[in-house]
Amino acid sequence: MNIRELSLQVSRLTQKTLQGLAIGLVGFVSLSVAAVAAVPTTVMTQAQQTAYLKQHMLNTRTLRPHYMLRPPNVMGALTSRRIKAPAGAGPTIPYWTTNITSPLDHHTYTVSMMGSSPFADRLKNTIVPYVPLVLRIHLAGFVLDPTQTSPCDTQSASTRFFLSPLFVPNEFVSNGANVSRGVFGGTQLVSAFQRANFWRAIQDDGNYGITLFPTKFKPIVVDWYPTNPSDFVAGVPDNCGGANPVPIALLEINEVDAELQAIAAQYAVPTEIPITLLSDVAIYIGTTANCCVLGYHNAIPLVNGTQTYAVGAYFDTNSVFGPDFADTTIWSHELAELTDDPFVQSIANAPGGLSNDITPNWGNTGQVSGCDGTPGSPANLEVGDPLTPDQLGNFHNYAVTGVGGFVYHYQDLAFHDWFYRTRSTSTGGKGSFVGNFAGGGQPTICQ
Repeated sequence: MNIRELSLQVSRLTQKTLQGLAIGLVGFVSLSVAAVAAVPTTVMTQAQQTAYLKQHMLNTRTLRPHYMLRPPNVMGALTSRRIKAPAGAGPTIPYWTTNITSPLDHHTYTVSMMGSSPFADRLKNTIVPYVPLVLRIHLAGFVLDPTQTSPCDTQSASTRFFLSPLFVPNEFVSNGANVSRGVFGGTQLVSAFQRANFWRAIQDDGNYGITLFPTKFKPIVVDWYPTNPSDFVAGVPDNCGGANPVPIALLEINEVDAELQAIAAQYAVPTEIPITLLSDVAIYIGTTANCCVLGYHNAIPLVNGTQTYAVGAYFDTNSVFGPDFADTTIWSHELAELTDDPFVQSIANAPGGLSNDITPNWGNTGQVSGCDGTPGSPANLEVGDPLTPDQLGNFHNYAVTGVGGFVYHYQDLAFHDWFYRTRSTSTGGKGSFVGNFAGGGQPTICQ
């Protein structure tokens, strides 16, 4: 099915139909792919696992939860195929490009975002295909399986995730404006954010937005056996009040990204986003002392286009990073950033090249403790980073009731005007989706 056919089909769907498709995602297709051959490991008994976890409790105070712009340049299944890219980004997810002149430095920036232009196509709802994937990890006698029901819930993490407002239309209010008047009777979270981002431009039209649509109605479950000798499973307190600890896996980022590239190469094409769910997993960089990355997105130029992909964790069985990183909080961050910064300064022949979606310097907020922006590493349009919750409670997440009455969470997200210091086009004249930032483009100025 091509994108045109997919778009025609989706345009006929009602909210009830889209929810029905999402509910179909709770079934699974189990497959196995890995950068290295899978080596079966012996799974410990429950008693053995409990004894091990009690002896290997993780000191959560040493951890710093954060997100990455993009992972290190791993030579994986995608990068090994990469050659000089064709003119432009080539076949990839739908996107649009504009130029923004910042009144701060009077520099004109090239900006690309997923979907269609709210200025030229304010009546258009853009269909963006995604491949639903679940990574089941076998490590050190444990199986971290997002398809299994956790002690904290009556449903599995994967079921909750694919039925969340990330994929099922819901009601959202941003700074007093109902941004949920979508073509399906509601709006997915990323679409609601983008509608709020350009509220004045779309003139409250109910059609504009982005619809993430699954290419498969049953998620693909990939079994993976990590082999980095520094990877390990540790114990953390049970978030449900149980007496015994629960496991969390720490995995090295280069190894993770090589696996994600192998998955993307096998199951997706450049016009689709492989969305890979992890459960109770944190990612370290180089050594376990440098932890923890909870999610990231990336784009890689290929001979046949530009492949985007995203990964993130779902936490419900432990409080290792606190309640502000619960369930879909991490994914609200990553999917919004994939929307507004799809090429992550990685595609030389994309509009604006390696300067695509860079911004004036900003910092001293969210996960950025200093100034974000140097000659070798410019500031960028990563809309979640300035408002990332942290263990000090500087920012929090927000509740939204989804399918079956389950309460999901998402973080606040910065509007594009906040970065460029331009006059607000967003809801309420504010600088962020939930209003933690004032409008008018006044982030801390970093020189």
